Amino acid sequence: MGNRFNVRIPVSEDPAVKAVEALHVGEITEKDYETQVVAAALPVVLDFYGKGSAACETFGPRFAAVAAKFASKARFLKVSRSENAQLAERLGVTASPTVVFLEGGKEKGERLSGEDIKRTELKARVEAMLGVAAAPAAAPAAT
Repeated sequence: MGNRFNVRIPVSEDPAVKAVEALHVGEITEKDYETQVVAAALPVVLDFYGKGSAACETFGPRFAAVAAKFASKARFLKVSRSENAQLAERLGVTASPTVVFLEGGKEKGERLSGEDIKRTELKARVEAMLGVAAAPAAAPAAT
């Protein structure tokens, strides 16, 4: 998406993406972990990100899109890995982005990590955490 001067706005600065993130994705620090994650009534999806990381900037809108889809069923929170190093170490997070799925403060399911986490992959992991059955594959057409 470009403006009239044909300058591409980075995804993270797109006002529509920022609005979705503001509505559906919170940000926490180490001091909030016990109340916002361990004591949460809903399952929690944590995105450990690195400020200035191109991979994290690319992943942010994907995370927000999945958060919007499951907003009533899970909490989606971001954690700056560098600013919350003790929490990252406590959870064994060594790369950004890394997505950790938790319920009652305990990790549930396999985490996602790496430069190219797909939105469909994140959505599938959230569905698995929530126990949502995947949509059945379409039956082949009869011939």
